Amino acid sequence: MSHIPSLRALATFEAVVRTGNIVAAADELCVTPGAVSKQLGQLQDALDEPLFEKGHRLRPTALAMALAQAVGSGLQTIRGGWEAASRKGQRRVLTLAANATLSVHWIMPRLVDAEVAAGGRAIRVSALHTTDDWQHAQFDIGILRNAWKPEGWEHREIGVERLTLLARPDRAEALRRTGPAGLEAETVFVADTRGGELESWIEAAGIGRPGAIRPAPHFYIAAQAAMAGQGCIIGPPLVLADLIEQGRLAAPFADITAKGATLTAVFNPDRCKAAFVEKLLRALFRGF
Repeated sequence: MSHIPSLRALATFEAVVRTGNIVAAADELCVTPGAVSKQLGQLQDALDEPLFEKGHRLRPTALAMALAQAVGSGLQTIRGGWEAASRKGQRRVLTLAANATLSVHWIMPRLVDAEVAAGGRAIRVSALHTTDDWQHAQFDIGILRNAWKPEGWEHREIGVERLTLLARPDRAEALRRTGPAGLEAETVFVADTRGGELESWIEAAGIGRPGAIRPAPHFYIAAQAAMAGQGCIIGPPLVLADLIEQGRLAAPFADITAKGATLTAVFNPDRCKAAFVEKLLRALFRGF
């Protein structure tokens, strides 16, 4: 069995026969006419048969016409297979993992518009807890509140959370009247997953510790307790902006803030293109 020439050489030959012109074939293939001539020469040497009639440089022989038709048919089949595979890859739903609070209150309300802005690729949101095993979770893009990054993945910094005191509006109004010091007689729910944030905020406020600190396993549980009027929380008002707009939470001292976690996006470059992720993140976290 003879050695089959490279696909490039065969595609070059097919283009020359179909267009009947070396320059036109070179333009179609985005190469130089010299490169086309070189490929034709190598192909003819490998075949050991003339491809074009003597005296007519670009008039293909009967053998060449049959070969060009076979190559053209093969290339059409390859293009069809590639386009089908490419469309299937583009239709594959990507999974974006993020903490439950960020997923529900920030990502999901903006997801449809972000998908459109990024080119229409479908995204599935997987709301994880900080205490979940992220290293073994299956996702393509992750929004992290820590420094961990899967090996071989790319990462992009999104922004830093700014923290302030949040409470049900009636409770927030009472605190405005007493000033920050009124928190010393209050109950504050602190999520186990957000250690140190209460301390950072009371230091920024220049006050003592609250009268009662109640732990909660997750931040969204602490937020629910605050909305029920059971106490206050320290959290990022930007992430919970929907609850503030709905009048379910309020920030009595919005000008007193502390630095929170840095949000970082990580993604698997083998499963989603960097250009797509960049567009998605810009649309999804606009204004963050």
